[in-house]
Amino acid sequence: MDDFAPPVHAVLVIDAPEALPCIEGLEPRPSAVLIRLRQLGPELLAMVRPDCVVLPLLRPGYDALQGLDRLARLGYAGPVCIFAPPLPAPAIVEAELRASHPQFELRFYTMPAG
Repeated sequence: MDDFAPPVHAVLVIDAPEALPCIEGLEPRPSAVLIRLRQLGPELLAMVRPDCVVLPLLRPGYDALQGLDRLARLGYAGPVCIFAPPLPAPAIVEAELRASHPQFELRFYTMPAG
């Protein structure tokens, strides 16, 4: 996560356990709620009140675009961190997601291969 970002008190991690070591390294450490995309609904979003949402770029059955679509339908408008595997052309993927959802402040993190 960014050193210059405002303090994060609650992070909603959707199907991205690989993000947990990054979150645990933040000071002060925010609370993290780990869920599956199918669990995401208005009640959960209202209960967690996340300062940031973490999504994987790809998971079996869905991708980050579908996750962003659901967050937008639920009225979430905060920062979204997207964790991705190494990609041959990451800038193209980032541009597509930014163009499809300009209301989100998107941050991209590439996980090491392996």
